[in-house]
Amino acid sequence: MKPEKDMTVDAGTIDLNLLLPFQIAQLNTRLNAQARAIIARHGSLTLPQWRIIRLVGTKVAYTSTSVRKAAGIDKSQFSKTLNKLVEDGFMTQAPFKEDKRQLKLSLTPKGQAALDGLAPELDARNQHLLKSLTQNQRSAIFAAIQSLAEASKKTDFQSGIEEKSE
Repeated sequence: MKPEKDMTVDAGTIDLNLLLPFQIAQLNTRLNAQARAIIARHGSLTLPQWRIIRLVGTKVAYTSTSVRKAAGIDKSQFSKTLNKLVEDGFMTQAPFKEDKRQLKLSLTPKGQAALDGLAPELDARNQHLLKSLTQNQRSAIFAAIQSLAEASKKTDFQSGIEEKSE
């Protein structure tokens, strides 16, 4: 009889014996902690606040819904985070002319300064992460992320189970 495999994990590693979603969650936790440590050296922004500033400041998105979706933040959390950014003077919001349900988001000079101060270090971090991968690994991971994002849209797995016929 084989001895049972030790499933304990060193805090510094990702347990490859876990299901794929757990491995991704462990990696996400570590990457978020790394980003938060960098952001904390530059002030009091939170990671969600930084993501909003980055998206608006780089003009990836500028309406409330497009920023929220791009940042992957739920509606309630987004509203609280955005309100705090406005209250703290990092952003302004104004009704969007084409759709009154939307808000047009803009950085204030304070928000632009935060972007200018943080972006270079976080860009260097991104380069560090990319350099840890070979070109083949980079190609594979981007394709894998895209495939997993598409696969994550499916929620009905009962229909894939065939019933036994008698």
